[in-house]
Amino acid sequence: MASKMFLFPVAVGNIEALKAAFAEMAGSREAQCVANRAVMGFTREYACLQHTPQGDFLVAYLEGDDLDKARERSVASDSEYARWLVSTVGPLIGRQPGDGLPSSEPLADWRA
Repeated sequence: MASKMFLFPVAVGNIEALKAAFAEMAGSREAQCVANRAVMGFTREYACLQHTPQGDFLVAYLEGDDLDKARERSVASDSEYARWLVSTVGPLIGRQPGDGLPSSEPLADWRA
């Protein structure tokens, strides 16, 4: 099972909107979110806000199958949720429609 971690800058003024979007994902859109995760091949997702002197960041850790094609599969599904995610959450973290997931370079992956 593959895993990846991503860091997305959150522009000043977007924190409350991002929190509201994640609350919606866990609330009224939960079933859609779970279905979209299945389409993307995710088996685990962990997201948190990291507050730093350089600004706020969304940190996302993902596990699943073929993570490099996850966003492509979501967009190809053309579900109402995928469109909502791209139009609502994307701009809050500096992502544009058609952007793939950023590349990441693992430096350590230690497990007991």
